[in-house]
Amino acid sequence: MKVIRLDATGWRSSEDFYSELLPQLGAPAWHGRNLNALEDSLYGGINEVVPPFKVELRGAQGLQPQLRQFVSEVTAVFDNVRRDTQADIVFEII
Repeated sequence: MKVIRLDATGWRSSEDFYSELLPQLGAPAWHGRNLNALEDSLYGGINEVVPPFKVELRGAQGLQPQLRQFVSEVTAVFDNVRRDTQADIVFEII
């Protein structure tokens, strides 16, 4: 299983998340930077990286409350796609 490692240390906004994740997913340049676009790409298979894969997020403990909420929403996106498609994708905060 491919493992994508993200480090949230120093993140100040959701843009930092997308700037780190999307290139590692092999997302196209036109990929949107919002949760709907992320979810669509995980369903639609537009990224170069396809299941099975895992995203490991480190450094989330020090995030500001609004970014912790955002990370929770990202987790829900991955959970929804996994539930709906049975795809082996995981978003894990470690």
